[in-house]
Amino acid sequence: MATTLGCRDPTGPEMLAGERQTERLLARRPTPDDRALYHAHFTRTEIEAWLRPSPLPPFTAQVIDELVDGDQVHWQNHGFGPWVLIEEETGAFAGRGGLSWTSVEGAAEVELPWSIEPHLHGRGLATEAAIAACNCARELELEQVIALVLPANLPSRRVAEKAVFEEDGEVIHAGLPHLLFRQKLD
Repeated sequence: MATTLGCRDPTGPEMLAGERQTERLLARRPTPDDRALYHAHFTRTEIEAWLRPSPLPPFTAQVIDELVDGDQVHWQNHGFGPWVLIEEETGAFAGRGGLSWTSVEGAAEVELPWSIEPHLHGRGLATEAAIAACNCARELELEQVIALVLPANLPSRRVAEKAVFEEDGEVIHAGLPHLLFRQKLD
């Protein structure tokens, strides 16, 4: 099996470093060319409702630019990071997934950030991306990964459960209470 930066490549050497193919998604490293995709995605009302709920301010152009830049730097610094998700069937942007270092109650943790384009909700793509990210984390020999979900976000709670995470209490993250889901990796 060919080795890529951060994850082994399950489909062969034609994949670029950091890419991963699932049944319906191409998961790839973000590039500066993805800036417009991030801006369109993270300013959608449905996305902001879960990622920037009140009392947090809405995403600004500067915050989204910092997110794109931060995702790229994460890859440079760690050899893995958040993915841009592309729907295989259409070639269209499907969302963001992958792995990302974060801090939870002062401890460094690797989390699975995910957000899927609203018109694709309910199709299992977030679960598919989460499982691929967990497989990548195993290949990186990480001990565990976490997911942070707002208590009212039932669809994301279902994603965590379907991806075999166990609920592990509540924490304050980004100034708001979140459910902490954890998966120990063997």
